[in-house]
Amino acid sequence: MTALLKYYSNAKFLLTGEYFVLHGALAFAIPLRFGQFMEVSYSDEANLEWLAFEKGKLWLHFIISDQEINNQINEGENEKDFVCFLLNRAKSLNPSFLTNCQYRVRSEINFDRNWGLGSSSTLINNVAKWANVNPYQLHSLVANGSGFDIACANYGKPILFRRDGNHPLIYPVDFSPAFTHQIYFVYLGKKQKSSDSVKFFLSEAKPKQESLDNISQLSKDILVVKTSTEFDDLIRKHEDLLADLLGEECVKEKLFPDFEGSVKSLGAWGGDFVMLRSDWSKSKIQSYFQKTGLTNIFSWKEMILNKN
Repeated sequence: MTALLKYYSNAKFLLTGEYFVLHGALAFAIPLRFGQFMEVSYSDEANLEWLAFEKGKLWLHFIISDQEINNQINEGENEKDFVCFLLNRAKSLNPSFLTNCQYRVRSEINFDRNWGLGSSSTLINNVAKWANVNPYQLHSLVANGSGFDIACANYGKPILFRRDGNHPLIYPVDFSPAFTHQIYFVYLGKKQKSSDSVKFFLSEAKPKQESLDNISQLSKDILVVKTSTEFDDLIRKHEDLLADLLGEECVKEKLFPDFEGSVKSLGAWGGDFVMLRSDWSKSKIQSYFQKTGLTNIFSWKEMILNKN
């Protein structure tokens, strides 16, 4: 069976502005070398066949009827429910989409889905392409985030991002300081559900405008740093702002107090990845984190996409 349509969306990191971006702060986001592929083929069967792979291994397989798509009006309790809901919402935006279910859809992420790099956002973006609908509008119907991950899914270089409904403000930028070889990303091994973190944050009082302005300025300042010392200072300021807002201890003080360099949480605090910058050698960094049981350690070049 030959593929009818092919799509690809980049995974992402939000380097600055997490949580604050939900209230309009300017954030610095960056697409990754990882992502999700999706192929759509015609099928002779009456119902839609959905196959999801993770790094070449099938982890999800189900059949979807047109009735199931039409009846799924919420995200449900499992992966099949969410896919049906996603297709339902896409159809609501484009009634001519999926007038029959005679398709076979094969999706594949080339990263561990527990890493929190955007397995859902890349799927949403791919389905939006297939349905020929606004990806930010579709995202707003099925998720509660800012939409920065949708922007990263479609851009090949770093961006400044500001939430603004279904038409966010996106500014492609350059970020290539001389010390990127000293920046690493470490997976903490504690998968966080970002949607739960977002719901909790949105239920709290809105941050003061001064805090939003500080984060926006920090997002701009980090793009023009010349030295690693300046970079570390900005990371510490960002961590302090988030710690005050969330009432939590910074990840470095909590988990890595003797690490020489800066450490910043990425995504939902308490899990997923951290970004670090250090004068230590790569082998010393690997040894340090491996002693704590953390083995998924990536360099900047191994992780970051930059199609200049």
